[in-house]
Amino acid sequence: MTAATDPAPPPPLADARLSLGAAGLDDLFPEGAAFRDSLKTYVVLLTLAAFVASFGLFQDSVASIIGAMVIAPLGGAILAVAAALVTGRVRWQTTTIIQVLLSAVWVIAIGFVVSWLIPDLLALTPALEARTEPTILDLGVALAAGGAGAWVAARHTGSDALPGVAIAVSLVPPLATVGICLELGRWEDAAGALVLFSTNFAAIVVVACAVFLLTGARPVADGVTRDRRLRSGIVIAIVALILVAVPLVWRSAQNAAAAVAALSGAPVVEAWIGDRDLTVTAYAIQGDVVELVVAGSQLPEDVPALAEELAATWGHPVDLTLTYVPRIRVQADAE
Repeated sequence: MTAATDPAPPPPLADARLSLGAAGLDDLFPEGAAFRDSLKTYVVLLTLAAFVASFGLFQDSVASIIGAMVIAPLGGAILAVAAALVTGRVRWQTTTIIQVLLSAVWVIAIGFVVSWLIPDLLALTPALEARTEPTILDLGVALAAGGAGAWVAARHTGSDALPGVAIAVSLVPPLATVGICLELGRWEDAAGALVLFSTNFAAIVVVACAVFLLTGARPVADGVTRDRRLRSGIVIAIVALILVAVPLVWRSAQNAAAAVAALSGAPVVEAWIGDRDLTVTAYAIQGDVVELVVAGSQLPEDVPALAEELAATWGHPVDLTLTYVPRIRVQADAE
């Protein structure tokens, strides 16, 4: 009769967490026939997503834009960039970055062609305009959603979360917006949309690197070479994130200053209108420049007085442009 022995204790949680290693991300780096098949699927889906996004942006269709986000495989390519940096796969670092850049150019080109085929817009649709003015909030969304996508990729679980990650991080729609705005000759708007994509790209790479490291991914090389590759990859990602975050912080600060100025200037405008038949229909502030649109039956003649009041309230010179829209009200009795 043999004595019963206790089963071996399970490995500690830390050991299970670190068991991923570099091999756990191999699915992101197919080879041979698998690479060719995945590349064909990638190109087809990316092309279709670009067309869906471009048409959806023109239609201001939220459903179409969300569909393009779900169809597009670009998020997986960006996660592969992060995995290549963390695992020190030099060849794949170059391959994945080139893949993302070529993908971006391809989507921009499709957006340009779609805009060329469709009659020019008199004004950008809300869906287009929303992607031309990124703020620090967009960076926060990209960081959180990118972390979720990296966790799913590293743990090989939670596939139900992938559509949500694709929807949260806007990748193809901003690129399509760049192409559309370039064709329309709206260079500043195109630059804003490109900044949004660059922000999402850099944020996903940085947070994915962190998540992959926390789940146990390590460089495939050993010793000093391994550590050097790891440091280099992380540094590159962080520097890229900082570079794209600077304009977002600056834009957010400008928006906040404009919002504060609008709040403090609103009572001045209301007092200036008084009991006149005037209604403010648009009110925009950009530094010292103020654009005010009023509608009514009475043409305002004391606009300089309003500019002086605003300058006194804000403590700096004001360049005021007031646009008056006549409003005629007619009542007629039936004969």
